[in-house]
This record gives sequence, C-alpha cells and structure tokens, in this order.
Amino acid sequence: MRISSKVHIQVYFFFSLLSFSLVGSFEPVYANNITVSNIVIRGGTVSTTSAANFCLVQFNLSWENSWRIDTGPSNWDAAWVFIKFRVGSSNPILTGASSVGDRVTVSSTTNLRVGMPVRVTSGTGSFSSNTVISSISSLTEFRTSSSASSALSNATIECARIWEHAYLNNTGHTAPTGSTIDAGLLNPSSAFNLSSNPALGIFIYRNSTGSGNNTFNNVRLRWNYGAGSSTDSRAVNEDALVSVQVFAIEMVYVPQGSFNAGSGGSGVSEIFQSNSPSTPYLVSSENEITVGTASGNLYYSSSTDGGDQSGPIPAAYPKGFNAFYCMKYEISQGQYRDFLNTLTRFQQNTRTGTNLSVGTITTVTSRFVMSSTSALSFRNGIRCDAVVDANNPITFYCDLNANGISNEAADGEWLACNFMNWTDGVAYADWAGLRPMTELEFEKACRGNQPVVSGEYAWGNNSTSRASSITNSGRTDEVASPAGANATYNNSGVLGPIRVGAFARSTTLRNSAGATYYGIMDMSSNLIERAVSIGHPTGRSYTGIHGNGSLHQDGRANVSNWPGLGTGDQPGAGFRGGDWWYDNSDIMRVSDRFGASFFPSSGTTRGNRNGFRCVRSFQ
Repeated sequence: MRISSKVHIQVYFFFSLLSFSLVGSFEPVYANNITVSNIVIRGGTVSTTSAANFCLVQFNLSWENSWRIDTGPSNWDAAWVFIKFRVGSSNPILTGASSVGDRVTVSSTTNLRVGMPVRVTSGTGSFSSNTVISSISSLTEFRTSSSASSALSNATIECARIWEHAYLNNTGHTAPTGSTIDAGLLNPSSAFNLSSNPALGIFIYRNSTGSGNNTFNNVRLRWNYGAGSSTDSRAVNEDALVSVQVFAIEMVYVPQGSFNAGSGGSGVSEIFQSNSPSTPYLVSSENEITVGTASGNLYYSSSTDGGDQSGPIPAAYPKGFNAFYCMKYEISQGQYRDFLNTLTRFQQNTRTGTNLSVGTITTVTSRFVMSSTSALSFRNGIRCDAVVDANNPITFYCDLNANGISNEAADGEWLACNFMNWTDGVAYADWAGLRPMTELEFEKACRGNQPVVSGEYAWGNNSTSRASSITNSGRTDEVASPAGANATYNNSGVLGPIRVGAFARSTTLRNSAGATYYGIMDMSSNLIERAVSIGHPTGRSYTGIHGNGSLHQDGRANVSNWPGLGTGDQPGAGFRGGDWWYDNSDIMRVSDRFGASFFPSSGTTRGNRNGFRCVRSFQ
C-alpha cells in the first residue's frame, strides 16, 4: 500500500514485504477545540493471509477543558476517533467497456471500489445518474446497482473515487501516557469479528482523575485494511495509493444507573409521570416499560405532538439506564462541512438544501447550501462556489462573513449547524459510526441521577438568563453576552445559532455554563434537540443499532430499526429541548414534550432552529 495525504501531496513510500512507514503532510481535522494533527503511517504487516494485513495510523490529538472525576457524576469526556480512506490518486478512466444488463466488462478493475458512481463519458451506452458499482466480480468485470440505461459498447467510463470507513481492530492500538483507548465495535454486545463486527472507531480519554487540556501525542490505531474478500469494498490492495483522513468528535460518558423521567411539576407540557398526574417515573433498568394510568406505570399525555399514549416500550429501546456516550456539543458547521466533503455528488445533493443535481448543475445561485439561499441566512455559513463541476463531488466550506474566502478564522465552523432535518442528522450518525439518541436518554443526559426540580432546565434549576448579543463573531472564542447568560431563546438578538459551548468558561459553574449534570453543553438551547420518540410505534421499535460508517448510495442512512430513513422528517423522530428562536422558554425545560412526537407534514423541513446530536452505546 502507498499512502498519500488528504490534500494529495505526492509523498508516499512503497509497501515493503514486512512493514511500511510515511512521514508527510496531512491536513488536520477539527471539531470544537479538538485537533488531529501529524498523521503518519507506522509499521504494519503483510501476511500470506490478506485479511490479516494491517497498518498503524499515528496522529496527535488535543482538546481543551477535559476532565475525569470519580465523585458526583463520576464520569469523563472523551474523543470518538474514526478514519476514512480513499483509494487511488485520480478517478479511474476505463476504455472499451461493454455491458449486458448490470454486468460491465472492462480491461481491468484495479482500484475500483464498491459504491463508486459510474458514468459514460464517450462511446455507446449510458447509466442513470445514481448508478454505482455494487460488486466486483473479477479482474475484468463488475456489476452495477441498476442495469445500464442503454447497453455499453466500446464505451469510455469514469468511476468516481469515494471515501470509505476504515475498519479497526479491537486490540493493538497504542494509547499515549495518561490515556485509555476503548474500541467501539459495530455491535458492542457481541464479540469482535474482523469483517462482520469490527471496531468503527475508538474512544480515548484520561486514565486518571484530573482536568484541563488534553494533549495525546503519537496515538496509534490498528487499521485492518486487508479485512474482507478480494471483492469486498473494505479490502485494500497493498500496492494501492491511499489517502486517509482522521476525524475526532468530543463525547461525554453518561454512567449506568437509575434516573427520573419527568419532573412532576406544573407548567410543563406532555411530561412523563409515574401515574397520572403527579410524580416522576423512575427508570431503574432497561426492561420493558408498561405505559398506562395505573399506579407505577409510565404515563404521558396523548396528543398530536406528545404521542399516542401507547406501549409498551420494548426492552430493546434504549432507555438511558445503561451507560452511553453523548456528543458534548451539537454537530457544528465545520463538522457537517467535513461530512459533506466525503460524500459522492449524488449524496451531497441529498444532504443539502440547494439543488446540486448530478450531470445538470454547474452554476449555483443558492450557494449557502443548507438554507438554500443566495445570501447568508440565520448564521449558517456552509456554502459552495458559484461554478461547480457537473458530476464530481463539490468542495464545501464555511464562509460566515460571506466574502467568498474559505474557512477563515471568523467563518463560523464552530457554530452549531442549523437547517438540518432528521434524515440529515441520522445520515451523519451512520457515517460517523454513532446513532440517534432517545428521548429517555435525553432526560438522563440532562438530569443524571439527581432529584427532579419542578420546571428545571438542563443546568439543574428553573431559572434562565438570556443572551442578547455576541462578540468575536464566528471565531473559536465567540462569546455570548451579557455576562452570566446561559441560553439563547425568544429571538434574543442573536439571529441564529451561536458557537457550541459558548457559555462555558474554565471558571464557570454548571448553571452559568448551561451544562447538564454530566457536563454536556447546550441541551436546553441554541438548537433544538432531536430524539427518537416513545410516542409512535416507529420510535418504539428503535433498538439502538449503531451506524456502520457508510451510507446508501443516495445519501440516506441505511440502518435497520432507525426511524425516518426516507426523506426529511419522519414518524418516530421528535423534538426535545429549546432553541435560539422559539418564543416560549417552557419548551427548553428538560421534561417538556411539546414536540416529542411531532414531524412536519411536508416531511422535508430544514428549519433554521433544527440541529442534531448523536450518541453511542457503551461496551
């Protein structure tokens, strides 16, 4: 295998019989104050059994305001780290291609990958715009997701390179001094398997109590690049030129344990109760929950937005009793930009608001692609250029100041990403090897094991201080004002989302930081939270399966038992928490279920107050 950087600087070394290494320039990937840098390839093994081939991806990782505590919440923050790779230095161009049905004969299938979009550039024949390679049959034949629109004869075809998810080993990683690494299996409850149950990423965190900034140098992850058969999209030939990217997302560990759902207080709509009408419901296990008005049952109001008041809630539905990781922040605009930039052109068109259709769009008027507007709208600065290629993936960038210069210091990559509908969010979760949270997990992540407070917000009391302005707009140090503000709501003067975690300071307490009991940020404001509802049969059928790192060819998540895998917002997917825009601060409360089972009738809403946050089950 030969390795090149993400930016395709031609620096690589030939893969020797025993090991290989690279010291080169890789582009760092950022989240909110989390940085991956100095990515290199170290060591590795070439075996007579190709499935055993592996290499070590090495990098430095750092982030701010980390902690681990053994009292009170007894938890820590961590980084979820995963790898994407791409084979080849340019799109394969194949001449003399012919086809019968969905079988295509070419001179060579070298560097072709399952999932690559294919199109005819000259000669006889054509494919529909969303045709991809579905399998590779031999050294000279592959099959496509649908038959050619007209049979190929002496045709020239182009196959677009794709970013794929790297399967990691469960052991063999190197954790720097002061850190612990846990492998995150596709199915944490089952045994590791090289191809059917690999590690999709790792969690890395402090191995002892402490707080402050983390700097973990020379992290090494074992990538099983040879896993799979010769036709498997995961197996990589050791002679291939490969580009890699390393992504990191800040997460917070939520420990196993009982908690109360519902506050039992007045002034909160659609709350969970132990029985009508007064006390919270204690979630003390992951067992099935009976829904009803009898004493000891879970009760919730029946309405269009609250749900159907039916049950039971099955044992497989994640209730928040078991430990899980939750994203510390809502998905940022920089994170969503990075996600878009690893997709095919057809997938990009699905996951943005602007029409970017394959083969037809070369001039883009609505360049701010999430809001689908020609000018900046409600502080979402994700955009593309005015002129784009008709077929190849588009490079998106952040441009909050709308000057056409990409990813400047004040271009808002740290702002929470709005204009996301449910299927945008679950696609991101699938791509990252995470999953959507449930509304019971939402309450656990906010309240923890603490006694309920009537009408409480995520920071544990029933009072709030509204931000009315910001300073250092769009920068990593964007600050909400006045001092002491801990939420944005009611069109507070900041017309759009603010930087994720903007209320937190190294000296602030939970209340002034707007933090949950476990240290998760912005759960009551900034952008509305999305959660799998108990108030709809589709939501109750959710079993908490994780994403596998890849999407359907059209850009949708493809995980069984996830609600809403069509387009836009779907039944079973609801709203919790509040946001910068809505007039009524009541919906910001932890136990408010005003929109817990609501989905827009249009099914495609990308609202200016809609964001997303993912979770992952603990081993």
